[in-house]
Amino acid sequence: MTTFQAIHPLAGAVQNIIWKPLPGSQSMFLVLGQPQYLTREVLFHGSRGNGKSDALIMAFLQHVGKGWGAYWRGIILRKEFKHLADLVKTAGMLIPRIFPGAVWNETKHSWTFPTGEVLIFNHIKHVREYDGKFHGHQYAFIGFDELATWSTIEVYEAMMSTLRTAYQPTPAQPLPPPLQVRSTTNPWGAGRTWVYERFIEGRKPGEITYNADGTRQRTALFGTIFQNHYIDDGYIRNYLAQLTDPAKRAAWLEGDWEAVDTGAMFGPVWSKNLLLDPFQIPAAWKVDRCFDFGQSTPFCCLWVAEANGETVRVGNREFCPPKGSLVVVGEDYGTEIDPKTNKQVRPDAGLFLSVKQIGARLKQREKKLQETILVNHPRVTAGPADNQIFNGSKVDQGNAPTVAKELKSEGMDFTNSDKSPGSRVTSAQLMFGRLQATKIQDPSNPHIYFFPGAKFLIKTLPFLQRDDDQLDAVAKGPDDHAWDALAYRLTWKRPQATVSHGIMG
Repeated sequence: MTTFQAIHPLAGAVQNIIWKPLPGSQSMFLVLGQPQYLTREVLFHGSRGNGKSDALIMAFLQHVGKGWGAYWRGIILRKEFKHLADLVKTAGMLIPRIFPGAVWNETKHSWTFPTGEVLIFNHIKHVREYDGKFHGHQYAFIGFDELATWSTIEVYEAMMSTLRTAYQPTPAQPLPPPLQVRSTTNPWGAGRTWVYERFIEGRKPGEITYNADGTRQRTALFGTIFQNHYIDDGYIRNYLAQLTDPAKRAAWLEGDWEAVDTGAMFGPVWSKNLLLDPFQIPAAWKVDRCFDFGQSTPFCCLWVAEANGETVRVGNREFCPPKGSLVVVGEDYGTEIDPKTNKQVRPDAGLFLSVKQIGARLKQREKKLQETILVNHPRVTAGPADNQIFNGSKVDQGNAPTVAKELKSEGMDFTNSDKSPGSRVTSAQLMFGRLQATKIQDPSNPHIYFFPGAKFLIKTLPFLQRDDDQLDAVAKGPDDHAWDALAYRLTWKRPQATVSHGIMG
């Protein structure tokens, strides 16, 4: 294959070059697929126009004709097939020139090569599609284009189970196929958080994670449009550099993962003004708790202070939010945390605790808050919770056990939340208004703030997506339980005559 340099990316010059990798990240993306440098999972991320999509195709093609035949079987995926159009077009321009005998099957969306290899283009939107479309398949190469468009890791992990081979070594090819998962993405989309945590957070660019047996498992390669000397300068100057949305410009032009997704529900009104250094909540402010229940999925309890217009001191400055402003001062999120990394072990996974265990844990958390920032609040008001905790309250003349009763027995009681028709829209719009007022420091409307302890709420809020079927509401998704608890609080009508419930132990 003297016409395709990427088949041997470490080899010397060749004649009649049809395609060759750009120096830097694109070249390394291919090198890490070679048997001697094999890294199982590689993410190619960064700005738009850095050659990610071409590299994804070539990562597969570099092993065509190497002796594995039909065992070198690959698939490239997007959430929807229509989004594969550019990749299919690019493959259609390159493959016939590099492998003249390759055949395209329009029905199966696949290329079959003269030596038996197969490359398939397909789509999977939800993990529930996996069993019917991919379970039991075997792929030596799995490619994900725009990985951050998948909101959760579920599809990625499900497809990883198909990365296997039944190949038996032969004298002509004694090595097994270099099994690999290759992904590309911009730092933008509903799945930005899980992709960032899996590949990028806490690691240097190109740093490799190793398995216990010394094999290379995972790395991320960063590339920018400025590495692509084939790109039209006008695309950079007249489009990317002219984007009016600064967050989108930072993500698409610079590959900045810290840029907030302004296409998300609360992205346009998110700001640094929202975060506060902890302080003791004044006795005249009201404090309550709100709760979203879960066992297999995380539960979340938030402790919320409501300002009365009184000035307090935060650090070395005075702080006087408008009356009715909310400060989320504490959070207990029921998920397993890795003590070494301080990260969630598995997304959207609960602790499988009994209700009494959850109640006891929340009680202990509240006591700790009362020893520090809530010293002026020996009593915390029962706020709203997911109404499912009251299910069964009318059974057996009210004597049947309920989640709410068991929580109350541990000193944690709650009231009903508003889950009437339209409440999802109402809570989202109330939140949007508070965030906007906080961002511009509007003195005439109530704000919202967060103490650092509300880390899951702070982490997830900026990236919550709009519901496709109800654009003014927040879409349901994984690890949205902190938002659910806060949403109950936003639409809650505090009783005129407040009854407080203490847990002094």
